[in-house]
Amino acid sequence: MNYTLANLIGLALDAIMILVLVDVLGSWVLAMRVRLPEWAYNILQTIHGVADVFLRPIRRFIPSIGGLDISPIIFLVILNLVRSAVASLLL
Repeated sequence: MNYTLANLIGLALDAIMILVLVDVLGSWVLAMRVRLPEWAYNILQTIHGVADVFLRPIRRFIPSIGGLDISPIIFLVILNLVRSAVASLLL
């Protein structure tokens, strides 16, 4: 039972991690002004909107440094700490 719950939570955290990483890569693509089809822009905007829900609280406390947004790095570190804590509690 606990093993299954730990796996489900791990999968959810993995999905959030991938979402944030795709958002970071997408922002780089948009910053380079790569021509993409309209549907690709729509997907990137949707991903950014969802990822922003997780990153906005961190951005409130930690501003960008020289134009570099470090909130995804901080979020991913926190997410890994949460994942480790949940795994150690459930397993």
